[in-house]
Amino acid sequence: MADQARATLTINAEPAAVMAAIADIAAYPTWSGPVERSEVVAVGPDGRPHQARFLINAMVAKEDFAIEYTWSGCESVRWTLVEGQNMISQDGGYALRDLGDGRTEVVYDLTVELKIKIPGLLRRKVQNGVVDAALKDLKKYLES
Repeated sequence: MADQARATLTINAEPAAVMAAIADIAAYPTWSGPVERSEVVAVGPDGRPHQARFLINAMVAKEDFAIEYTWSGCESVRWTLVEGQNMISQDGGYALRDLGDGRTEVVYDLTVELKIKIPGLLRRKVQNGVVDAALKDLKKYLES
């Protein structure tokens, strides 16, 4: 069964700067807590990552997985799982809205279905924690 999580946060940065940070996959281990390793596997015609591989520490287990991206300018990015150890599926994305005055509203949503059996309450807690931490880490990175 797939679990969904969504969080929204305002970041004091222009949408282009926020999207540039999201697209800089190689930098994730320097600012995103659970990401231990990240690399771009393939680049799309727009110069942004088309496919990337990650190793994350998601509290209950480490996960090595690959995802494929679809970019829509500086407004949004969506991704879907290509390959994973413990995941059946992963679909997620960031949606950005320019609030003016150099501020951007960022909505992050994530839907994950695992192969391994973990109690529902723990699964949801971990997933909500991942989404919340990702947004807070992104905010801290861009505002520091």
